[in-house]
Amino acid sequence: MDGKQGNNQQDNHQYGNYQDYTNTYYQPPVDNRGNKSNGLQVAGLVCGILAICTSCCYGLPGIILGIAGLICSIIGNNRGKSGVGIAGLVCSIIGLILGIISLIYYIWAITYLNEIGYLDMILNQYQY
Repeated sequence: MDGKQGNNQQDNHQYGNYQDYTNTYYQPPVDNRGNKSNGLQVAGLVCGILAICTSCCYGLPGIILGIAGLICSIIGNNRGKSGVGIAGLVCSIIGLILGIISLIYYIWAITYLNEIGYLDMILNQYQY
């Protein structure tokens, strides 16, 4: 029996540094790049694109969405800069400018048509 006990001690010594990794939980690696876009930046980009698309509708939707996109993009860029935030900022500025230009054009057109009497002619035609 002494021989068997010696072999067990030798086996224990041989595998004494063995570690069992079968039940170990590995934490996923942490990504600290900081280049991820946040929700406000995406909202600013969406509002900016919609501002460009709707600026021809008398200018008001373009102005409102352009201002909302600017606010979202600026706050989102303060939390972390990415390409999405900068694109949202640019699209919002373009939509705001197009909305203002469109609003000025429609105000000028209505004023001009009123001066030449075209609006009165249309209103009299439909008996308003």
